[in-house]
Amino acid sequence: MIKAITFDLWNTLICVKDYTSLRIEHLVELLDKQNASPDEKVIRQVYFSIQDLWRPDPVGQYRFVSIKERVEMILKKLGIEIEHGPKLAIVRDFEEVILEDPPSLLDGVKFTLESLYQKYPLGLVSDSGLTPGRILRKILQFLGVLKFFDCTVFSDEVGYNKPNLLMFSQALKLLKVQPKETIHVGDLLETDIAGAKLAGMLSIWINRGKGRSNHESFRPDYEINRLPELLPMLKKLSFSS
Repeated sequence: MIKAITFDLWNTLICVKDYTSLRIEHLVELLDKQNASPDEKVIRQVYFSIQDLWRPDPVGQYRFVSIKERVEMILKKLGIEIEHGPKLAIVRDFEEVILEDPPSLLDGVKFTLESLYQKYPLGLVSDSGLTPGRILRKILQFLGVLKFFDCTVFSDEVGYNKPNLLMFSQALKLLKVQPKETIHVGDLLETDIAGAKLAGMLSIWINRGKGRSNHESFRPDYEINRLPELLPMLKKLSFSS
């Protein structure tokens, strides 16, 4: 019997947007104020040269790499040394630039969450990337959906990215449910589905035309194409349990 539901955030509830150009543009401006601004083309090259840090690292058990660490690596590769205050300003700008043009909810998300939150405790389990949980909560508040969640778990606060078990066990602890009583919904097989399976949870994959997975660790229990399809699926599961 399903007693709680957890959700991924990006491309599950909200649209993925690329803020690379905005971050680079702001970085150029901030370095300019420090009289330490190399060519924008060079900054762009360095930014992309450490792009692998944006992705989960299985060797480090998917350790979250902080924005401060990433900014320091960019400055080091650029050969630029600046004081602590301006460096923190760059970190804060990287974190908050998303607020200039916030992402929007995907179709049917608000209706789906509104339909579920009075029946089930709901949780959010999301990798943060360059946008920390404190900012993502502001965005969810602005979009009118933060109120639907009993807990929100972000990788910058846990210290690890999905599929690390800590991300999911933290949500289970806060929701006060057992893994087998909980279903996780997400769009990425290698993080959402693999992580949920590792935690002993059921999983629903939002398959946006990506075909099927034959990898045992990434094989979801159920599939849907759009989030609103979760509602009839849960009804079916409740009748069959």
